[in-house]
Amino acid sequence: MRYTYLALLFLVAAQPALGGMYKWVDEKGLTHYGDTIPPQYAGQCRSELDRSGVTIRQTPAALTPEQRKAKEAAALEQKRQQQEALERKRKDMALLNSYSSEQEIDLARDRNLQREDALLQSVQQQAKSVQSRLDGYRRHAAAATKAGRPVPADLGEDIRAAESDLSGLEDNIRQHQKEREAIRARYEAEKLRYRELTGGGTASR
Repeated sequence: MRYTYLALLFLVAAQPALGGMYKWVDEKGLTHYGDTIPPQYAGQCRSELDRSGVTIRQTPAALTPEQRKAKEAAALEQKRQQQEALERKRKDMALLNSYSSEQEIDLARDRNLQREDALLQSVQQQAKSVQSRLDGYRRHAAAATKAGRPVPADLGEDIRAAESDLSGLEDNIRQHQKEREAIRARYEAEKLRYRELTGGGTASR
């Protein structure tokens, strides 16, 4: 049973013994009142009124699948942003607790660079040694070929093994070089953030 907006006061006065009433809007935007919600409007926004016509409860419209998906995506994004903010705060506190000046950040950077340089030099020395050994193998193989003799099988295996070792060492060298760049970039970013947090001054521990 449905009633138009103009009949609301009459309904309230005429049914004092009844409990609450409902208010809903149809697909044409017209407002209706009644003691029950028609099934076709059960999923739409509706209000429950007391016997005086005062809204005591409002139920929002049921979400469409697209709306639910958008709501879930928004909730996930909000959670991600909150987690990022917490992680940023944790890192900021760790930064302030670790250093008392920008100079200390530079010193930490230099210590890490020195360790990385030592590792890089060690690998470079290994690569140099392998390259020297490989050059010797190749000279022997070239001499055999020039003399019209086949390259010995074990010499061929030595050449392939040395080439493989050299390739791995060269990859290792490139990784250490990238790590040096990453160290510089990381500490530069920390110094800039430290400057933002302290206003360019010295933080107290």
